[in-house]
Order: sequence, then structure tokens, then C-alpha cells
Amino acid sequence: MSILDDYPFPFDKLEGQELMRVLANLYRTETEAILLTQPFGVDPLDVPSGLAPRNLWFQLLQMLAAQGNVRATVQVVRDRTPNNPRTPFLDALLKDKLAPVSAEPVPPPGASADFDDSVTEPEALLFFDDLTMPVGRVPNLLATLGGLLECASAVCLLRVENAFGQFFGTGFRIGPKLILTNHHVLYPKSVVATRVQADFGFDVDAMGASIPVTSLAGTPSSIRGERPDDWAVVEVGDLDARWATLPLAAEPVPNVGEAAYILQHPGGQQKRLGFVRNTISDVTEGVVRYLTDTEPGSSGAPVFDAQCRLIALHHAGGTPVEVAGKPPVSKNEGIRISRVLARLQAAGIQV
Repeated sequence: MSILDDYPFPFDKLEGQELMRVLANLYRTETEAILLTQPFGVDPLDVPSGLAPRNLWFQLLQMLAAQGNVRATVQVVRDRTPNNPRTPFLDALLKDKLAPVSAEPVPPPGASADFDDSVTEPEALLFFDDLTMPVGRVPNLLATLGGLLECASAVCLLRVENAFGQFFGTGFRIGPKLILTNHHVLYPKSVVATRVQADFGFDVDAMGASIPVTSLAGTPSSIRGERPDDWAVVEVGDLDARWATLPLAAEPVPNVGEAAYILQHPGGQQKRLGFVRNTISDVTEGVVRYLTDTEPGSSGAPVFDAQCRLIALHHAGGTPVEVAGKPPVSKNEGIRISRVLARLQAAGIQV
């Protein structure tokens, strides 16, 4: 039986967790979610108010499953959002086929991330900011974007399999045949991958048309990593010498208020750049926290400063929080590259 027909709703299954994330991303506000689900038997008076999107959909999916209307709801979502990058996932569920999911762990409903992801008052003020900039600073922005474009060829979509199913995440080249990502990407559900595929060039051209993808097999026996700092590496053969290699030099200490740019494959979709309201909000010895947009699937992405220096390995997103009536925002977190480099060296891995 498909998870779309199960009662109670199977939050213990990876596909169930992924569906909750997809719906929470597409219908983030209580108003949007109620308008979608009310025709399928959800009584707005039964829905607790003020919930974060993920917790809201935890409640709604339980109610829809009780009515036997999860499948009908997902079909409507798929029909209304045909260009949504997670359409292949929804199609797989509707056809009762195996559906690849993000490797990012899902905290239990009501729980926060492993870090303090609460949005503070100073961070909330960013959502009243002015998104214009002095014209004299435009050359600096163009220089940053140009540098990031040169780095982009190093970034790949990772498609991973193990006994628990199929997963995806982001990775990037750090050596002649070495790809860096998160531990939870190459060890989904804490079990090492048995198959790894790295898709380079999964992107569009200047006109928005898809460009050819080079898909290369990784060597599962080469996988090494550490869970505490959430890093892992895998060897991939036949990497094109023209593709960039990102150096792991010990970075300058990131500072609160500076920018954090992320090249990523959010939701397993084509490569994207997070660069709006991309403010660093906290820096510790081991991690950097920022408001740059990410999604499940962005795990393992490189985080850069305005000089295009690698400063962190993105690994976690916080619970979306609605601030001052604006669309929900998450505080996100990456492991500082200085920490990752130290752990690689301690493990005897040469980069």
C-alpha cells in the first residue's frame, strides 16, 4: 500500500517525512494550507493556530489520512504546481513507485534543529530592510557573482542509495578525484551508501535551457567521514580537468553581518545560488549560521564569503519561522571549513 493510502499517516517512513517537507515548502502559511485542505475534510477550527509550516503539515496530514484524502490532496497539489521541482517526487508517490528523498534528517514534529534556530529580534529586522544598494557598490557585487560563477562547476548533485532507499544532496570537488559533502548524505539513516552518482553540470544556460549533464559513478569503498562534524568524502573518477576545484585553505574568520553565498541543489533541482538576505547571524569555533535560503537537498553545499572564499560546509536548516507577516524564514547552519580541514587532516586525507 502507498503512503498516500495509509492510516495513520506514516511519518516513520522516509517518503512520509519527505511529503511533509514538500508540502510545508509549497504551502507555508496557515491560510494557504487551510484553503488547500478544507475541501478534503479538514475543519479549520480543529487546526491549532500559530504553528511553523512543518508542524502545521504534521497536523494536516494526520487529519487528511483520517479522511482517506491524502492521495486526493497530493493530486491537486501536483496539478496546481506542475513546474514545482518536486513534481517527480509527487508523481512517483501517485504512481506507487519508489520516490527519492532528501538525505537531510527530519527532526520530530515540535522539535527544533540540533542548533538554536530561533530567529532573534535583530534578525527579524532584516525583513524590514531595503533591498536596494548604493550604485558605487555594484562593481563589488558583480565581482562576487563572477567569482561564484567560476566556482559553480565544482558543485554537483549527489544521488545516493543504500538499504533504506534513494537519497539526494549536494557535494563539491576538493581534489583531483575527491568530493566533499555531509556525513548524513553519504550515510543516510547512519548506513553507508552502496551506490553514489555525482551529476555535474545539472544546470541551465543563460536562456534558461537545460545543459548536458555529466553523471559519474562514485566509489562506495572510498567513503570516509565523521558524524559529529557532519563531513564525508567520496572518490569519483574521470572528473573533467576544466571543472573547478575548491581549495580548503583555513578561511578568515567569518563575521556577523557579512554575506554568505551558497551554491546548491535545493530539493534535488538544478543548481541555484542563495544570495538574497544572506546575512551571517552567528559564528562559533565550529559553525557559521546564516539566513541564506536553502532547502532539503542543499546539504553538503559550499558556503562562500563575498571574496568567494570557502567558509563553511552547509549541513542543517532550522524550522521555518514566520516573521512579521512575511514568508517564513529559517536560520541555517554550516560547519566551518577550518574545522572540516582539521578533521580531514587528522584522518590522513590529503586534499
